[in-house]
Formats: sequence, C-alpha cells, structure tokens
Amino acid sequence: MNETLTDNLITSSGYERKQHGTKDFPCAAYGSSLCQICYPWHWHEEFELSVLTQGSLWFYTPRETILLGPGDGLFLNSEAMHYVEPYKNTDAAKLDLLFHGRLVYGQEDSVFWKKYVQPLQQSSFQSFPLLGSVPWQRTLLEKAQKAHGLCVTRPAGYEFQVRSLLSEVILELCLHLPGQDKDSRTVGRQEKERVKKMLLYLHENYQRPISLAELSAQVNICERECLRSFKKILRQSPIQYLIRYRILRACLLLTEGSQSILEVCESCGFESPSYFSKTFRSVMGCTPTQYLRGSRS
Repeated sequence: MNETLTDNLITSSGYERKQHGTKDFPCAAYGSSLCQICYPWHWHEEFELSVLTQGSLWFYTPRETILLGPGDGLFLNSEAMHYVEPYKNTDAAKLDLLFHGRLVYGQEDSVFWKKYVQPLQQSSFQSFPLLGSVPWQRTLLEKAQKAHGLCVTRPAGYEFQVRSLLSEVILELCLHLPGQDKDSRTVGRQEKERVKKMLLYLHENYQRPISLAELSAQVNICERECLRSFKKILRQSPIQYLIRYRILRACLLLTEGSQSILEVCESCGFESPSYFSKTFRSVMGCTPTQYLRGSRS
C-alpha cells in the first residue's frame, strides 16, 4: 500500500518510532507531496531511499545542504538526522522507501552484515545524493522506483525482488563511498546524540516557553556549549528552531481544520495572535488566514 509519511514524521517526537513494513518484511513504500509544509528534523533506524518525481526539494543533514530536482534522489543512512522542505515553497512530490538493514543482511553473523551493512551503518556518512544525470546513480534510482512499485502492487514473490533490488543498491553505495575515519566518527556521533536529546525535549515541550538554561540542563552542559552544539549541527539556534517548529505544528492544525486560528495560536505556544500572525508570515510567506484558505481550496 502506498501510504503517506508526512503525518508520521510531523507527529513523532523526532525519533520515528513507527514500524515501517512488518517484522518479517521490514520495508515500506510511501508517497509524499509537499507544498509549503516541511518535515522537521527527525531520524529513524531504517535506511531511506527517496526519488523526487516533481518539483525541487532541499534536504538538510547536519553536514550538508542538498538541492534535488525531478529525477534525482537521495540515500539516507540509518539514524541520520535530516530535514526536508520544498524549494522556494513550490509544490514537490517524492517516492520513499524505508527499509531496515536486516532485510538485506539477514543475521548479524552473516558476511552481508559484517562486510557491507555494518561498515555502512557505522560510517560517518549521513546521506548520498543520487543524480539522474550520473549513469550509475540513475540506475540506482530506477531500481528504487521499481522496488517502490513492487511494494505498492505486491505481485507474487515481490519480497524476493525488492530484497534483491535493495541489496544491489547497498552494494553499489558500499563500492562508491570513501573510507571513513573512526575517531571523527565517534566524536561526531556523541555530539549528534546530544543534539537529538535537545530536539526531543523541544518537540515534547514546544507549547510552553523554554529557556536556553532549561534546555542545556537536559544534556548536562553549559548554555554556551548548548548553543554551540546546536548551531554546529543544525545551523540555527534553539530559539530559531523552536519558533519554526511551532509554525510547522500550526500548519498541521490549520490543515486539519479542527481548531480556530486563535486556538491554534494558543496550542502552539504563541503569546498573542499578532505575534503569531507576524511570525507565521515570516516563515511561510503568508498569514494564517491565507494559509487556511489555501489548504481548503
């Protein structure tokens, strides 16, 4: 079944706890459409393989900012922090495959885990852009689309075909990725784990005021180090992130249509309707009322 990933990502605390696929076949296909709304920073245990079918998208990881156009795609590593938004608030659509590594390696005593998947998962790389203009990458994108179609239509024996296609994708990536430095990997992972804890706290408490002192206390560091780590990984301050996250939540509530604009303002932690409207416009390029009308048209 071709589901949508948007609600699962937006409503999670940051770590995507949803099981993608089933325990015996951990792979799921999604179709996502984005117009103005974007996915906040999040991460999940599964690998993610995306193909852009319409428009252009920004993909952000702690290390990279990647702009992809139609026919391009991206491979995201397990546990990679990432954030997605449309280019210049235009319409965009993509196909996503989320699959656990065990679909490819089977057991952790297998050569597939030890020689290929484990080094890939534990490497410092976060994402690998796949460009339609590069022949070998275009081949991987075609395999991804074929696997996505099989997961949607589910013909007899599709599980074998999907596993084979994704195994070929993993192998090609392993062959093309550069060597990784173990020491830099460990340091980077420790800092990202700290920022993940801060993100979880912001997501769970966004409806009320949160000070830098309060946030830094959650990870047992001083305010200066808290601000430095957050800016280094996410390229914005905790306050800037919190404001944008509140607006994303407001967009969802406005789209659902169960609350008035005033109720949305209060639900998302804004002090006053005027400040809410001003902030909404600065982030989304329109007022809450204009956004509400657009979502209903």
